[in-house]
Amino acid sequence: MNMEGSADRGPGSVLIVDDEKFFRELLTKILREEGYDVSVAATGREAIEAFRNGRFNVVVLDLVLPDLMGTEVLGRMKEMEEDIAVIMVTAYASLESAIDALKAGAYDYIQKPIVRESLVRSVERAIERHQLSFRNKVLVKELQSHLVEVKTLSREKDEVFRILDEGLVVIDGDDRIIDLNPAARHIFEWATGRPAGETLSGSGFPLPDGFMASVNEAGGKPVRAMVSLARDSGAGCKDIELVGLAMDHDAADRRFLLGMRDMTEIKEMERRREEFLAIVTHDLRTPLTSLKGFVELLANENKGADRIVGEYLNIIDSEADRMISLINDLLDLNRLNSGRIRMALEPVSMPKLVAYGLKSMEGLSRQKDVTLRMSIRGDEESLVFMGDRRMMLQVLTNLHSNAIRFSPRGGSVDTVAYLENGYICMEILDEGPGIAPEERESIFEKYKQVGQPPHERTKGSGLGLTIVKKIVNMHGGSVRMDGRDDKQGSCFVVRLPAGVKGAY
Repeated sequence: MNMEGSADRGPGSVLIVDDEKFFRELLTKILREEGYDVSVAATGREAIEAFRNGRFNVVVLDLVLPDLMGTEVLGRMKEMEEDIAVIMVTAYASLESAIDALKAGAYDYIQKPIVRESLVRSVERAIERHQLSFRNKVLVKELQSHLVEVKTLSREKDEVFRILDEGLVVIDGDDRIIDLNPAARHIFEWATGRPAGETLSGSGFPLPDGFMASVNEAGGKPVRAMVSLARDSGAGCKDIELVGLAMDHDAADRRFLLGMRDMTEIKEMERRREEFLAIVTHDLRTPLTSLKGFVELLANENKGADRIVGEYLNIIDSEADRMISLINDLLDLNRLNSGRIRMALEPVSMPKLVAYGLKSMEGLSRQKDVTLRMSIRGDEESLVFMGDRRMMLQVLTNLHSNAIRFSPRGGSVDTVAYLENGYICMEILDEGPGIAPEERESIFEKYKQVGQPPHERTKGSGLGLTIVKKIVNMHGGSVRMDGRDDKQGSCFVVRLPAGVKGAY
């Protein structure tokens, strides 16, 4: 019998083994009256077979049987289930036989003639012991399983700690370094040895003032900072991104985990990229400006004399404008990503901002024969937010130019502003082909162009909506794209926190 089999037994399953029919029937009657499920066997071999095929909590076993001694039957049962509770019964009571039975593994020993109270009490205790033993085995098995998991996790943790590219340092409350991985040694420029008992401050690592106090008070949340670490060679400094986390938050001997990433190369690459972009865009914009000047000069000279030449000049002028727009988008996105832009916040009236933005779109809307409309829901005075007016005009320009470009000739673009749950909302609705729901999130990614035929996709930079999302997020707002319920088209929804009244 195995442990799993024992778990399925009822709490009162008893096997009575006695060669005397009178005693079998007497014991059966007593125990069934007490609510136990009783099975019987008359010989040792019958008992062994019944035990092998049945499920019992307790065995009441006669010491002397016609074919086998009770102690031998007890031993065979113990081989099948070590924790089975066996109560030995005999009419020939002696100290020696009691000791032999207990040595063989019996739980208890009672004498004939049977006293009802003694039998019932012994069976109750035996069942409690058996169930307790079974539960202990289950708990031990679970504990062993958990220990294996813990050891496995510990090995995996040590391996991850060792191979991570980011530097990891564990320190105690006294600033002493307890452990660090190879990546951290590389940052510190320690080949081997150290840092037994060495403090982080003594190692020359410049923790920002108050950093560890902030980590200690953060309640297990990460605290971030940038530090500049001098190289041992004296050749400049490393830019290190630092993340601090308190471990064992409630422990008196708290430890701290410091994550370190060497950002020097990344910072240098960003600096070079910005320099390259500035040079390239400047070198591109200058000849394009000259090109537009010559186109204008040639157009004035031509003055309709040659229709085909005039059309070609218009194409050159439009393509130059498109290239300049692309360069401006690249510069704007670069500034937004670099974090160098400072917002000039002021109270801004959304209705007035939209009206101004639509005015600047009149030329493009006339070219496309698209009608621009604006409507306000609710009190216009409440539609005021704190924002950078110039940046928000760029948001409107990008969204309106897209809406006009995608709308069919004779169509319309509607702009609706309203207040909802503390947010100023602006919807821009066009009558274009729309965008499939599964592609709507991706349209805010860089260079992503969807919802237009391939031959049209080169006409935009693919950066306009990325810039829109960056600017709106900087204002603490959000932007999303929905479909229209009433007709074909797209609906862009901008939400900004409502701010101070009396604007703009």
